[in-house]
Amino acid sequence: MQRRLLLTFTILILAIGIAFPVAAANQPQQASEGRAQVVGEVIRVGTDAAYPPFEELNEDGEFVGFDIDLMEAIAEDAGFEIEWINAPFDTIFTALAEGEFDAVISAATITEEREEIVDFSEPYFVASQSIAVSLDLAEEVFGPEDLVGLRIGVQLGTTGELYAQEELEGVEIFSFDTAPLAFQALGQGDVDAVIVDTPTTEEILATNPDLEAVIVGEPLTEEFYGIAVNEDFPELLEAINLSLENIIQDGTYAEIYEEWFDVPPPEDFLPDEEDEDMAEATAEPTEEATEEPAG
Repeated sequence: MQRRLLLTFTILILAIGIAFPVAAANQPQQASEGRAQVVGEVIRVGTDAAYPPFEELNEDGEFVGFDIDLMEAIAEDAGFEIEWINAPFDTIFTALAEGEFDAVISAATITEEREEIVDFSEPYFVASQSIAVSLDLAEEVFGPEDLVGLRIGVQLGTTGELYAQEELEGVEIFSFDTAPLAFQALGQGDVDAVIVDTPTTEEILATNPDLEAVIVGEPLTEEFYGIAVNEDFPELLEAINLSLENIIQDGTYAEIYEEWFDVPPPEDFLPDEEDEDMAEATAEPTEEATEEPAG
């Protein structure tokens, strides 16, 4: 009898020891001193609302897009409200550093240069730059090496502009205030090609077939978007990172991603299935594990 009680007690302790850390890993991350300081606050968030499908203004003047929905989900999880501010992208990081906003979400690539003046959250999106050309050049341009002698349109202050300046030779670069203006110039024949983030290029071409343009070649870069935060507001950065992880783990991120892109997100932005499977295994012990030992 004593042997049976000891064995039962040992199994119980082991089960608790396994289950507790697994359960804790799958719980929303709430306990945070920094997080508590932003609860109930109104956070000013800057965005350049001319970059579909990430951010734009609809017919009613409302901010819509993947970034908008993502930030609203983060705010709901963290317990703060958002005041959206439309701002030009080429000065958005200096404006953030000077305190005009508390944070920026605007399909912004995390770069060393930008990190000199603002902080960034953990990455929330994997992107790239692509080349778009008019149909009459589609059989001549297959990659960056074929752009020599051509006029290239880019958006001011973006990594697409930086790529064109640093990686392309023998081209004439035209910088526009917004991506739609760069594509408008392509449609009018004022530039021969446009280099912009791939998802935005795809969206603009799909919704503007009259441009008669296509993406050519392979993606030029691999980039990671992050939410930029004023360096003097570390509590907000902590809250954003915790809530970003929470909405990834509870599946909210995947729902938003699929709504805007019609495909599941990359594996890094899906819930941790291994932890979920382990939690299920400990929550439902097998018949063999619960069988009373003989003796």
